Amino acid sequence: MTTPQDMKAAIAGIFDRSAASYEQTGPEFFAPMGRELARRAAPRKGERVLDVGCGRGHCLFPLAEAVGPEGEVLGLDLAPGMVEATAAEARARGLDQVTVRIGDAADPGVEPGSFDLVTAGFVIFFLPDPAAGVAAWARALRAGGRLAISTFAAQGVHERVMKAIGPFVPKEEGGGPKRRVEMFRSAEAVTAVLGEGGFTDVEHRNVTFETRFTGPDQWWEWIGSHGGRGTLERLPEDRVEDARAAAYEVMETARTPDGALVLHTEARFTTARLG
Repeated sequence: MTTPQDMKAAIAGIFDRSAASYEQTGPEFFAPMGRELARRAAPRKGERVLDVGCGRGHCLFPLAEAVGPEGEVLGLDLAPGMVEATAAEARARGLDQVTVRIGDAADPGVEPGSFDLVTAGFVIFFLPDPAAGVAAWARALRAGGRLAISTFAAQGVHERVMKAIGPFVPKEEGGGPKRRVEMFRSAEAVTAVLGEGGFTDVEHRNVTFETRFTGPDQWWEWIGSHGGRGTLERLPEDRVEDARAAAYEVMETARTPDGALVLHTEARFTTARLG
């Protein structure tokens, strides 16, 4: 990816193609983490909330329930498929306080000082310039407004699965859209970038989540249902089965006595206030 625009277009495309299967392959992964982020964000009745990179609404819908009909929640996502599916779900749930539209988490384009709370679930590491993105979130908030974000502290066996697939992906393609998961592994790194954006009272809480797969086929399907799709799409056709075999070998290390494959993911939930 040579420019921020290229990077955003690539990420939007991956998630647009993932929208139909996102969190639809069987096990819940993002949904419980979205509920936890909404809980720690502590939205209040009647507040205005901006959820950037809202995806299929796993944080957005709990936020909407919390602010109630008298509040407002705006969800932004770069992927049209995500926006369409989430808007349809909001209508089906009768959540008139929810608006979902195409928008850039790095530059939401909302009126300055118009929100009480901004949330970003597993978004910050996708931003071309995380510090500039955080500053944009700060501008969206009123004085004393709050921010709540989630990042990955540790992704368990999934990290090793993706590393097993990596050697089968051609390197000459430029590596696909980059995200900075490693940059935000530590609480200190998250605190630093939020501080640059003007946030204070930064607090972190790590929570470990369990995802159970019936077998390696379901796990493989799940990888293609979210951001991991970008890696699978770059596999040459004649290397897919070898990559799958390497991944399945690693997956087997997560086998439990009851026959399931269990992934443990440590997520970090960070809250802060605009100083």
